[in-house]
Amino acid sequence: MKTIKYFLFIVFFVSFFSCNSKSEKEYFYLKPMEEISFILDKNTKSNILALFPYTDKSGKEYLTFQNQGQNEILFYDMNTHSLEFKLKPSYEGNNGVASFLGYYIHNLDSIYLTIAGLEELALINSDAVVNDKISYEKTWDDINLYSFYSASFQYRPIVIIDNLLYITPGCNRWVEPKPVCATIDMANGTVNAFKTFEYPTFPNADNKAKRASIEEYYSRCFDGKQFVYSFHFEEDIHITSIDHKHVVKTKAKSKYIRKVKYPNDYGAVTYEDMCASPNYGNMLYDKYNDVYYRVAYPKTEIEKGIRGMELWYYGRKKFSIIIFDKDFNIIGETLFPDYTYNSLVMFIREDGLYISSSHYLNPEYSDDVLSFRRFDLVKK
Repeated sequence: MKTIKYFLFIVFFVSFFSCNSKSEKEYFYLKPMEEISFILDKNTKSNILALFPYTDKSGKEYLTFQNQGQNEILFYDMNTHSLEFKLKPSYEGNNGVASFLGYYIHNLDSIYLTIAGLEELALINSDAVVNDKISYEKTWDDINLYSFYSASFQYRPIVIIDNLLYITPGCNRWVEPKPVCATIDMANGTVNAFKTFEYPTFPNADNKAKRASIEEYYSRCFDGKQFVYSFHFEEDIHITSIDHKHVVKTKAKSKYIRKVKYPNDYGAVTYEDMCASPNYGNMLYDKYNDVYYRVAYPKTEIEKGIRGMELWYYGRKKFSIIIFDKDFNIIGETLFPDYTYNSLVMFIREDGLYISSSHYLNPEYSDDVLSFRRFDLVKK
């Protein structure tokens, strides 16, 4: 009898600690660490829509971002936090690019700008000289495509694979097909759309403008082998092969969101409504830890007197970040304090995830600096 009791105790002991060990190993959170700041001049705004880190051939790291509303990209030394230089393409003339929103730095002499309202890319060098203009209005098989932005506020920068630019053309829900992804051949400019993966449809999706609204709220990241799409009004995420022929949907639900609320369609909803409603946001891949981060926005209330448009462009009031392992299992979720961080402005380095603390309702906010808090991925 004592032998049986001893055996059952050993089984229980091993099972208990095995379960606890598995739980500890699989549950993570984002721990706040030190803060860094970049000094802004009086003409540079802190509500940034396009921001990307860049490392040059020598290994020097830059933080780059577009001055909102201006045709200029600022390059800051990531380690000294000082401004190194600006690129200022002309609006007009033989070397003009019109207005751009968003960009992709292939290298310092090969920078792609996404032109506002046009199905066109401008290719500039480090002197802001235009080397080429590339149209993606029609594919080789006569499919109409629509303008997009290589930006970070809805994180879906251009990706280059094997001499192809992978872009995310806009959606027109009134035509078929509605491809989410297309490619541009860097050698000859041939445009091809992936018809095997189209924009999803949502309730209340109808408007007189005959263009999409909530369909185009989505994010895309690339992990080196596959693309991951996070549509902001869809609980599931979509994982696609590079050629977009194989698509898998998987659950990616926040514990802080019971159900996504679909807004009224294009033009029939206020910024205050959008800031208060529960839905999802950007998805980024952390190659250093082989994990993914998905922003989620729980339902909240916006106090009287707060301007919805301004709050929208500073990342809303409340958000969480869901953490996924390489197999898209949820291994943690961190909720952030109200009115403290800008969920639209973040980047990843080897030493952690950096989230902007330059939220205009943060008591420590200053429009003279762009500040970031570093977060470490740690076991809970």
